[in-house]
Amino acid sequence: MKSKLAVVDARCGKEILDRLALFAEEVHPFQTEGITYESISCHPDIFLYQDPQTIIVAPNAPQELFKKLNQLNISHKIGTSEVGSLLNNSCYYNCVATQHHLFHRENFTDPLIREANQGKVFVALPQSYTRCSLLALNDHAFATSDRGIEKQLNLHGFETFFFTPEEIKIAVHRYGFLGGTCGKWEEKILFLGNPLTHPDGAGLCHFIEKNGLEVVSLCNGNLYDGGGIFFLP
Repeated sequence: MKSKLAVVDARCGKEILDRLALFAEEVHPFQTEGITYESISCHPDIFLYQDPQTIIVAPNAPQELFKKLNQLNISHKIGTSEVGSLLNNSCYYNCVATQHHLFHRENFTDPLIREANQGKVFVALPQSYTRCSLLALNDHAFATSDRGIEKQLNLHGFETFFFTPEEIKIAVHRYGFLGGTCGKWEEKILFLGNPLTHPDGAGLCHFIEKNGLEVVSLCNGNLYDGGGIFFLP
């Protein structure tokens, strides 16, 4: 069954937007202007937090997004922290939650997200842009493009795969991060691009498939960090 809505970077290209229509009833090209860094201004993972039970949206997310959520009767909460243009105020919602854990940098998380995950173990990571850099396959297996995250996950006994961020495209910067190139829909990991164009791509695909998930490429070009793909609900 399709999701009601897929939210994705408006800059990712028509081919990807068209293919996402196979997985969602509606596709919302996400964009902002004048709120945060240009490179992440169209990244939904800067303004949106999602776990299986909860969707939390930054209060200064675009009104077009709120209108679409209300139009489709997608239940959501409004966070307490406005996204800004500094390191410490642009990553409030950029965290990862699994069944038993919440991953983020200490003291960088919106309070409503911490409240929603109060029964879980908080795993402090050195990278405040956690979701940008981390792909959670389940509660014990993770792929990351950040060596600091990899080190901490290994110390906690998680299974990890490191994917070098070089050759991941992103607006403005030299390279992007793995978590921003993909999203999870049912038992599939959908990529903004084809991971097999990357030197670590075959290893990543094997790691994903070993953990019972299917890899789907939304186009055949290099991976693009667009702040992930959110399938709601």
